[in-house]
Amino acid sequence: MAVLNFITTNRSKIRSLQSTLEGCGVEVKTRKLDLLEPQYDTVNEVSAFKARQAFERLREPVLVEDGGFVAEALNGFPGVYTKFVLNTVGAKGILNLLSGESNRRARFISCASYIDEEGHLYQFEREGNLEMEVGDKLVDIDSPYAWSELWKILYVPQMRKTMCELNAEEVKELYGTVRGSLQVFAAWYVKRLHQNSTAA
Repeated sequence: MAVLNFITTNRSKIRSLQSTLEGCGVEVKTRKLDLLEPQYDTVNEVSAFKARQAFERLREPVLVEDGGFVAEALNGFPGVYTKFVLNTVGAKGILNLLSGESNRRARFISCASYIDEEGHLYQFEREGNLEMEVGDKLVDIDSPYAWSELWKILYVPQMRKTMCELNAEEVKELYGTVRGSLQVFAAWYVKRLHQNSTAA
């Protein structure tokens, strides 16, 4: 069985990757490392930097995923600073930034960076997009599917609900239109494992 070192403590990300790789002969091994958070402009740069840090420490193949969300009216903010913004002003702070703004359109961004045993870097980006908006209020519901507080302020027009209000079927339907960077990586990784085993 292949072992994949996933550098994260985010339980939702872990569950997402494990469920995607279920039955594929891959053990997802989560590792907690105190990595520096570089001040770059894109999630791709941040993800690559952190993956290289993790590889230097472990000297084993590693996977790192970084992401965030961007508000159109805020010119792409918070983007790479999403985690920092949520840890400081929180989702309510984002609502305050958009107070009085008519353009509420927003989208997720993400990048998964994998470094193999030889130190080669591979990056995978989110495919497709979810049509969503920043709502005008925080809906204080703790969803078991949420990976951040953003779910309490992001509204899905096609379902007429805030993300935290979606049930299991609705979440599945919503994500059926996109593939996050972890899912894009997983498809590539399983194909690579298959090719390597066939070649051997």
